[in-house]
Amino acid sequence: MDQGDPHLKSLRLLEELIAEADLDRRAVLDPVPLSLSTGLSPAVVRAGLARRRMPETEFQQQVAQRLAFLRATRLRADGVPYSQAEIAYGADVTPQWVGELLKGRKVPSLELAARIEDLFRVPRGFLTATPSQALGRALEEKLAYEQARQLTGLRELKERFQLRSVAFRGAPETLAAMQDLLNLIVEDQPKFA
Repeated sequence: MDQGDPHLKSLRLLEELIAEADLDRRAVLDPVPLSLSTGLSPAVVRAGLARRRMPETEFQQQVAQRLAFLRATRLRADGVPYSQAEIAYGADVTPQWVGELLKGRKVPSLELAARIEDLFRVPRGFLTATPSQALGRALEEKLAYEQARQLTGLRELKERFQLRSVAFRGAPETLAAMQDLLNLIVEDQPKFA
């Protein structure tokens, strides 16, 4: 696979964090939630995670598939899919134009794609990103989330042991190892009354 694929850098960084923090790879890189956030099928997501070529479809068909995916997965507040008329109203086009878009006969402008993405509350580029770009964005979000979780754990350690700062030479590689080391240090300290 071409090393220039946008998702590969994020995947590498996320895999490094998984190894360093001893996270469950299957949970972090679960293809089902990644599919939901990208509009890609779980099979395409699995291919990308395995560094295999991700199949691409013709652009008009891709937009039609992702819009159909949004209609199936992003429901109205009452649990019903958005109608063509509701999408048309939200995007300021005719229902017929939305029908043509769903059939893969039309391509939205970037402005129109943005209005549709806003209606469904998905990020910019959801409809138009290549599979690698879509997976890359989802992996970047996952990486940021996991990094934030790690920092929260470190903050909790600092509060628990009432530390102002922690400096290590040859720091433990994982948060769990750091916590074990701090527990050992605190337990080894004499108790003062």
